[in-house]
Amino acid sequence: GRDFAQVLRAGTLAVVREQETLNRINAFPVRDADTGANQAAICKAAAARLGDDSPDEVGAAARVAADAALDGARGNSVAIVAQFLHGLASAMSERVKVTTREFAAAARGGTDVAYRALQNPREGTILSVLRAWAHRMRTDSDSVDDFRELLSSALGGARQALALTPRQLEVPARSHVVDAGGQGFVYFLEGALEWIKTGRTEDWEPIEAPPHGAAPLVAVHEEIDERLRYCTEALVARGDGRAPLDREAVMKVVSDLGESLVVAGGDERLRVHIHTIEPKRFLETPAAFGVLERTKVDDLVLQQLGAREAAIAIVSDSTCDLPEKAAFELGVVAVPLTISFGDESYLDGVDMTLDGFVRRLRSAEKLPISSQPPVADFRETYRNLLEYRDGVVSVHIAAAQSGTCQSALAAAREVDPRRVRVIDSRTNSVGAGLLIEAVGEMIAVGADLDEIERRANAMRSDITVIGTVRTLDFAVRGGRVNPRAAGLINALHLKPIITFDSMGTAQKGGVAVGFRGALDNVVKRVAGFAGDLPVRCMVVHTVDEEGAAHVADGLRARFGLADVPVVRSGPVLSAHVGLDSVSVGVHRLRR
Repeated sequence: GRDFAQVLRAGTLAVVREQETLNRINAFPVRDADTGANQAAICKAAAARLGDDSPDEVGAAARVAADAALDGARGNSVAIVAQFLHGLASAMSERVKVTTREFAAAARGGTDVAYRALQNPREGTILSVLRAWAHRMRTDSDSVDDFRELLSSALGGARQALALTPRQLEVPARSHVVDAGGQGFVYFLEGALEWIKTGRTEDWEPIEAPPHGAAPLVAVHEEIDERLRYCTEALVARGDGRAPLDREAVMKVVSDLGESLVVAGGDERLRVHIHTIEPKRFLETPAAFGVLERTKVDDLVLQQLGAREAAIAIVSDSTCDLPEKAAFELGVVAVPLTISFGDESYLDGVDMTLDGFVRRLRSAEKLPISSQPPVADFRETYRNLLEYRDGVVSVHIAAAQSGTCQSALAAAREVDPRRVRVIDSRTNSVGAGLLIEAVGEMIAVGADLDEIERRANAMRSDITVIGTVRTLDFAVRGGRVNPRAAGLINALHLKPIITFDSMGTAQKGGVAVGFRGALDNVVKRVAGFAGDLPVRCMVVHTVDEEGAAHVADGLRARFGLADVPVVRSGPVLSAHVGLDSVSVGVHRLRR
């Protein structure tokens, strides 16, 4: 078991050293330049979990590594590695130690399991390299008892298979590279064999488990099928009192939702990976089989286009509302807040559809609570972006409303405060979205970080949000409104108007008679805020499309606007404001 742990550490360090090379040659299934980072992450997760106190039994050590790999797996080829390790661990489950023949058989079993984890296994990938390596060991193990000799020969087989990968898949061939996943596995084997031959560890660096922060977002330039733009993953646990997880059943249910499907793991935990256009629907599907422990959704198109090659990236949080098209064109990277129903926590806009959230919200005895992203999530996002960008502008919900801005500032100070500028929008939702649009326009004309920060801060006094809500029920449940006062307001058919002060703190803006009257009052107040200046407006609602459309029509008529985008907000705003709300973000444009 301890030898297995050392082999894992040696291979991990080799992959970590070469991760940038792997990122550069990453071409299949999509050229998203993250295979090196992902392979390094899974290897570090497994090696760190074993630590310096590995089980003595090789089977037990392999099981620990396999479980950790399932936690750390991100991406297609890495999920394959996780499943291979599960197959390997299962084959050695009761072993204290193994012979060359037994290890070769276990490796062959792990490879077979890895193939079965894929919806459509493709040759020319890491699968081909795994199979060639395992086949060479299986062939040689009948006559070879020395692991050094066996693994040296098997490495040769893996290298030969790797060299063939450009001929087996069009994309790597067109890019004149070998398969990145397969190359990463060869690097691992080379590092492991070096330790087996020499036993040297004096130059080894400590291995720490990777954080569960934001996934890398990098700019590369290949065509991607926009119909399958979201690389989505779910880590599912069996859960107390539930039946063992059925990998084949999960695969069958989700197979129609996209491509590049990999279902890795066993009876207790599964990691499901897919490229899809419906990430939220996909995430609800495996959740029916168990408990969602963690999820990841990466926009592959956004990773590819990299905000039209802008030198400066834009980061926001999940409370900042923008039309999807605008967010895509600006390349906005949104770091999600967390929303919790009791002990169950979800990433805002990622782990749960708004429809699913609304169902929970209507029936929940207690309203959910939200929490800001951890500093580590911002830190990881900034570091990833700065590998490919000159700077980052990070725009967030008002500090008066959330600690999100403070988390972002703390991360910026750790990473590089000169290259990461954090802006307190002093507003929320579509108000922050309007400020983000303005930042994007400055980036497009070549403004530097100092100018963007100065002008964005100056613009904040010209942006506000004004809204109303159809019912005070959620405010009463949240303890923000006295039940008697709410009853009186409802009896008089009055609806509250919500405004914000200059720092973004919500204010009582009076009342209007009837919800339609309140909507018209919002438009009137927007006009009062604008004065004689031209404006840009955006409407946001929490499950009230009819009310939002009425307000948008009123704004078009009042200001002669050709376009008033309407967006539906996510769970965090819905939890705080309640359902059936309509708000307007307005930006008065100074000449």
